[in-house]
Amino acid sequence: MVLDRLVSDTDELRRAWESTPLHSRGLGDFDDVFGLALAEDLIVGRGLRIPYLRLLRDGGYVPASRFTHRTGTGAGQADGVADPHAVLREMERGATVVVRGMVRYCPEVASFCERLSAELGLPTSAGAYLTPPHSRGAGPHYDPMSVLVRQVHGVKHWRLQAPPVQWPRALPEPGKHYDTPVIAELDLHPGESLYIPRGVVHDAWTTDSASVHITFSGDTPPMWADVLHDLVDQAAAATPALRETFPWRFADAPDTVSAHAKERFAALRAFLDTVDTDALATRIIDRHAALPCPAPRGRLATALAGTPLSQEPPR
Repeated sequence: MVLDRLVSDTDELRRAWESTPLHSRGLGDFDDVFGLALAEDLIVGRGLRIPYLRLLRDGGYVPASRFTHRTGTGAGQADGVADPHAVLREMERGATVVVRGMVRYCPEVASFCERLSAELGLPTSAGAYLTPPHSRGAGPHYDPMSVLVRQVHGVKHWRLQAPPVQWPRALPEPGKHYDTPVIAELDLHPGESLYIPRGVVHDAWTTDSASVHITFSGDTPPMWADVLHDLVDQAAAATPALRETFPWRFADAPDTVSAHAKERFAALRAFLDTVDTDALATRIIDRHAALPCPAPRGRLATALAGTPLSQEPPR
C-alpha cells in the first residue's frame, strides 16, 4: 500500500480522519516519488507557469511580476513562465516556493497519487513547498480539506490550533487571526509525516534548516449538505408550491409568511420521504467516488497513424 509510505499506522489514520492530527515517524526515504533533486528539476528545468508555481512570504503572495517572464516568439509566446534565477533570488529573500497541481506534469507524483486515490477511494492531488531557513510561508490558516504532509528534506516547525469551525466548507479569510487553543506543536523531519484534518488551523516555519515537503490532498470533499441542496432542487422541480414567490407586501403579514413556510416545509418533507436512499447511495458513489481515468499512455502512436480510437480493442 502506498498509504503505508505516508502514515505509520493506517488504522490509526482511519480513526483520526477529519478529527485528530496524526504525527507519523520512521517512514523511510521518499526520493523515488519526490525529493530535493526532483524539486530542483521542477523549478529550474521544466518551465512551470502561473498558477502551477507561486511564491509565499509571511502570509502573502509575492507578485508574479517579481519571478516570471515572457518566453518564446510570435504565436509561441507564453506569459507567466517562472524565471529560475528570479525564483532563487526570491528564495534567498525568504520566499517559500509553492509547486501546485503536480499530477498534471510530474509523472513520479502522478503515479503515486493514482495509487493513493485507489486506496482512499477519493481523488487526490499533490503540491510541494520549499522554504528557506528562518522563513514562514502561508501563515496561520486552515484548509477546507484534510491534508497529509510528507517531509522530504530539512526540518519545519508546525503549530496546530483547534478548528474555529468544525468541518468548514470554504477557505478562510486571508490574514485572519485565530485565538483557538494550541493542540499540537512539533518539528517535522525527513521520513516523518503530519496528517492535518479539515479545519485545523496550522502554521509552519523554518529555523536554522531549510525545508522541503510535499502535501497530498483532495478537492473540497463531498458533504451531505451538497446532497441535500441537490434534493431541494429536485423537490422544487417536482413541487410547484416550492417555486411560488412571496406575495405582495409580505413583510406586513409575518403570520401569513410563517403559515406558508410550514406548508412548504411539509411539502419538502413529503418529497424527501419519497427518496429511494438505496438509489441515492448509488448516485453518490457514482458521482463522488469515481476516480479519474488513467492517461491513455501508449496510444499516441495509434493517433499519429490515423487509426480511429474506436477501432482499438477494449482495454
